[in-house]
Amino acid sequence: MKTERQPAGRIAALTVGLIAVVAAGVVAADEAAIRRSVGRLLPDLKVERIEPSPVSGLYEVVIGPRLFYMSADGRYLLQGSVLDLQTHENITESKLAKAKKRALDQVPEDKMVIFSPEHPKHTITVFTDIDCGYCRKLHREIGDFMKEGIRVRYLFFPRAGLGSPSYDKAVTVWCSKDRRQALTDAKAGKNLAPLTCDNPVQEHMLLGELMGVTGTPAIVLEDGRLLPGYVPAKRMAMYLSGQGK
Repeated sequence: MKTERQPAGRIAALTVGLIAVVAAGVVAADEAAIRRSVGRLLPDLKVERIEPSPVSGLYEVVIGPRLFYMSADGRYLLQGSVLDLQTHENITESKLAKAKKRALDQVPEDKMVIFSPEHPKHTITVFTDIDCGYCRKLHREIGDFMKEGIRVRYLFFPRAGLGSPSYDKAVTVWCSKDRRQALTDAKAGKNLAPLTCDNPVQEHMLLGELMGVTGTPAIVLEDGRLLPGYVPAKRMAMYLSGQGK
């Protein structure tokens, strides 16, 4: 798998802050304490669920497509995977995939650019950058994905950030009358007349950052697993049919 990376964004900076979070004073060991701690640090993000983790004294905290572990008093936060050394199971991995799936399920499909075969067998969601070489390579093979029965839903993730030429191209594609054709033309290197309109590009970018996207293409499978990089259609069909990992 091959991917093109972007500079660390604000979510990376927030993560550093999260690890160091310390709630003021002594608080009760309950959900309210955890919500207060997270709310002070990330006031714009909603804590969706808090559940006891398999580790005594730690709680699983789900924020959109992300999962953290916090102490019951909301003072300490841990980021990483919990491994069950008896069952050899990565407990965090499966729960994180479910959180990512839930987050994607909340994005209306009318805020995506979708390429679909007549009778799709599977659906993938791809965070894409118009100027990314491997994103262009993947899109040149969109016909192969259609032949494999794979529906491709695109979200924009211009790695250069807001106001960059890649960002402006994404906005132009979205504002075009035929978004699929405009995306195909832009990825082929054609110059499109700049357009502006209300668009979801910044929403796509924030969701990508929250999901841990650092490069493009980033492919999210139906179960929420994230594949960081280009994957050809036939291999993708294997992943989706359960033959690949």
